[in-house]
Amino acid sequence: MAVIGCGTLGTAITRGILDPLDKSTVDIERLIATVGTEPSKRRVEEEFSQHSSRLEVLLQKDNVHAIQEADVVLFAVKPVKREDVFGTPGVREALRGKLILSIMAGISTTELKRLTGSGEQDQSLPLQVVRAMPNMAANIREAMTLYTANTETLSKENLKIASWVFNQVGQSQLAAESNFDISAVLVGCAGSLLLLAIDGLLDAAVAEGVKRPEAQNFIMNSAIGIMKLVPAGNHPSVLREKIASPGGCSIRALLELEKRGVRSAYTDAIMTAAERSKRTSES
Repeated sequence: MAVIGCGTLGTAITRGILDPLDKSTVDIERLIATVGTEPSKRRVEEEFSQHSSRLEVLLQKDNVHAIQEADVVLFAVKPVKREDVFGTPGVREALRGKLILSIMAGISTTELKRLTGSGEQDQSLPLQVVRAMPNMAANIREAMTLYTANTETLSKENLKIASWVFNQVGQSQLAAESNFDISAVLVGCAGSLLLLAIDGLLDAAVAEGVKRPEAQNFIMNSAIGIMKLVPAGNHPSVLREKIASPGGCSIRALLELEKRGVRSAYTDAIMTAAERSKRTSES
């Protein structure tokens, strides 16, 4: 397997592949990671020194060699660099017949088809590509990763491999590309928006005399516990009603947020991000 662009998420996925939670479904015998600079090369080599017999770290100029040596290629480069990466002489030819995984944000499978020049390839070998969106929790194997593919042309074996790769850093779920942009925004952006709320709660606690580390511990543990009640079958509005006792402080805080339009602000933020993602996919 080759990981092209072993940055933050690429490193997290590499970590999951080299030390998988599921050691029976897929066996990655060798992994080649490419990075942009010598310091990044040293960083990856040092972090995965215990896997040096299975891992080779190359610079970006050796992308073609990495792809040629791999059966599965994960593209984790920044979307703005895609033309440079795919436009490198030899990349398109090296990708023929490979399973291509992409976590480049906003890059649709149609765009991946263009980038890989699949229309110029042997049509007896349909493009094997999976578009995915993990989030930063991949660093602690708690990511939620959405992935999409044309299941009519993607082989069952390659679908199993893609699912396995993303399951090593958390949970993964197959989604239709028609609603992938909004779903990916929920996975990739919703967490950061919730962190904004947590930051505000922390500031309030500190202003009232609570030490920030203590407040952070209180808030995070309380929030994690409450959030776990939602997949257990409790709708958020029902939970809110149960928590907000008559005349209590919770209902007053909720009313203050409603008065300030916080709920609609979150809705507008997600819809704006989804629209931007959709425009990127179509451009």
